[in-house]
Amino acid sequence: MSGNGAEDYYGLRRCMVTAQEALDRRWADDADVVVVTDPPREHWAGLQAAGFRIKPRWVTWGQPTPPSAEDFLAGLSKAERRNFRDVRRYVDTQGLTIEVHARLTPELFTEFLAVYDAQIAAMPHGLPTAHWVDATETGLADFFLVAARAGNELIAGVVCRVAASDPAMRIAFSAARPQVRQAMISRALYLAAFEEARRREFAWISLGTDPTLYGHIAQAGLFTFKSRLGFVPVPLHHLDPDDDGCDEAELVLNTERLSEPALSLCYAQPPDRPGTWADPLPMRLDVLSPAHGLDLRPYRASFVTETVVAPPGVGVAADGVVVIVDPFSTGALLAPALNRQGRRCVAVLTGTINERYAAGLRRDDFLAVLTVRGESPQALGAAAELLAPMRPVEVIAGSEWGVNVADDLAELLGLPGNVRSADRPRREKPAMMNAVARAGLRVPLGARVGSVEELDDWLATSRVLPVVVKPAASAGSEGVYFCADEAQARAATAKLLGATNAMGQPNDSLLVQEQLVGQQYFVNSVSLDGRHHIHEIWRDDRFFIDGRPVYDRQVLLDGTGAIEGVLRPFVEGVLDALGVRTGPAHTELLVDDRGPVLIESGARLEGGVTPAGPERATGVSQLSLTVERYTDPARFARRIGAGYQRQRALMVVCLVAPYDGAVAEGAAQRLAEIPSVFCGSALDLLPGTPVHRTIDLFTSPGHLYLIADDPSRLEEDYQRIRALEQKDLYEYR
Repeated sequence: MSGNGAEDYYGLRRCMVTAQEALDRRWADDADVVVVTDPPREHWAGLQAAGFRIKPRWVTWGQPTPPSAEDFLAGLSKAERRNFRDVRRYVDTQGLTIEVHARLTPELFTEFLAVYDAQIAAMPHGLPTAHWVDATETGLADFFLVAARAGNELIAGVVCRVAASDPAMRIAFSAARPQVRQAMISRALYLAAFEEARRREFAWISLGTDPTLYGHIAQAGLFTFKSRLGFVPVPLHHLDPDDDGCDEAELVLNTERLSEPALSLCYAQPPDRPGTWADPLPMRLDVLSPAHGLDLRPYRASFVTETVVAPPGVGVAADGVVVIVDPFSTGALLAPALNRQGRRCVAVLTGTINERYAAGLRRDDFLAVLTVRGESPQALGAAAELLAPMRPVEVIAGSEWGVNVADDLAELLGLPGNVRSADRPRREKPAMMNAVARAGLRVPLGARVGSVEELDDWLATSRVLPVVVKPAASAGSEGVYFCADEAQARAATAKLLGATNAMGQPNDSLLVQEQLVGQQYFVNSVSLDGRHHIHEIWRDDRFFIDGRPVYDRQVLLDGTGAIEGVLRPFVEGVLDALGVRTGPAHTELLVDDRGPVLIESGARLEGGVTPAGPERATGVSQLSLTVERYTDPARFARRIGAGYQRQRALMVVCLVAPYDGAVAEGAAQRLAEIPSVFCGSALDLLPGTPVHRTIDLFTSPGHLYLIADDPSRLEEDYQRIRALEQKDLYEYR
């Protein structure tokens, strides 16, 4: 059937729909579960965005045949080994016999079916699959029986399939009388079956095939039982392409007719290869239960990358899908925060990520993770086609790497975004300076250069020295050189051109600018429809090492002083000039005796920060404001123009390693004992971790957030941190 109503599926109201009907939410109101059979791969991401789980219909459990019963038992938990010892003792004390019938005859099969049918009849939704077997001599030729008898009575049995063309001995059916089933008699029968598999030289043993919605036909306990015995599940259609297996998209809406809790075994990520018992696919286990605080430990398994409690119908009422391009650094916090507000997130990766950040990608925060192969129209168009079925409502740049692609995808998907321009002024620093200068705002005198010769020409024409030389597109003060004379400028240019910058891209051009002297600041903002809310204004102190600026400390200003009144309109003008209309921005500037001058601006969250700091000092953070802008724009709009009020003094201190070495024993503890320190990456430093002499943001060992009612307290603790760095935090290696 297709979308017209729900049918009975062994006690469940199941609605079978097409992928498009699922995306359009066209299914019966009384359905317990909605299923799309073999959904086209291009619809997987969209179905996941709508709350569906992508999963195999059936899984078959297997493992290598153990060399002996002792080897098999040695691989089990202590509790499971005790279970096997107990059942052996039970067999002996009850005088039961275990028999292996090398060939299953029709008479033996009839005897087994009597036990099997009684067990199926006692199940709420038992599925009598054993009756699908041809019960003739020919039909039973590939089966054998392991039986448990009390005298002459068959009280339990395991039917095993051993086809000559199959490398595995497969347990097909198992049944037991109630009194011995409670004594776990099946374990004794399995050991005998495994021994027969060894005798027949089968490489693998299989514990049978199950539907992947445990808690209906297959009981939820069957999953934990098989996984505890060391078996791993593989999609049936990966092992047996001609069998009745396929992939499904499943959405459980009601668990009242399922056992509690029910388990849904699904793909952890879209498989890029067939699964095998030797190399199983990573799976995710959704525990369908309304209970809070549920103990998930019984559902852990080697092949399960994540076990989560998922209420029925999760995702159906989600307010929309948000695309986050390169969710790294502070942007890694966006998806969890948006998820808590009912959004579902998709990550788009540009493939140009610094390895330090790329390793931190949390795939479990996203419905899907896509990769754009470059910024060509073809690559971006292909990405937009994959995203469109998910019906995204927003596109956000998760870091500096994703700014351009976020702009492009927003336009291709017809979503709100920043003003697009061919020269990329929100990413390319020379274009940025040109755009801001055209708006009548002050920028450093400078130019883009692509060779040492072009640098010489500019220096000769402009007669500007000293100068700053830096990559045209980078971040974190990486590759920034302050040059006092032409020789230093030429050396810096020769070193940077062609090198790979911190953004993972080659420096094919540089920006050379006049060196300015003054106090540096940065301003964090969030925009809505071209209106800008200035939330944080920080004094940014830096010092120089080998002629390069190194982050020292940042101090949050109170928001109401004279300098704030100068910086706020200047930054708003910069954002307008750069076409920033939506989302977060981080703007760096300097103030000298002539007033403010732009250093650079990034159309994304400030990188490498902990939102807890600003939240303690002002009640909100750039992260929380960004989430509010996308989830409650009306509330956010009321903030615009109101500024902010600092309630407590806040400082961020960047650690500076004076030499190459390692973190000293007890370093993190010494920092944690400083009164105003309350969080920061430096508190996670482990003894022996290598450190390099700090020359930029990327070589800083970490940072600390300091907060206090009295600003003088922060100054004292800052001095204490710098003193510790000279003798107690690092050791030579």
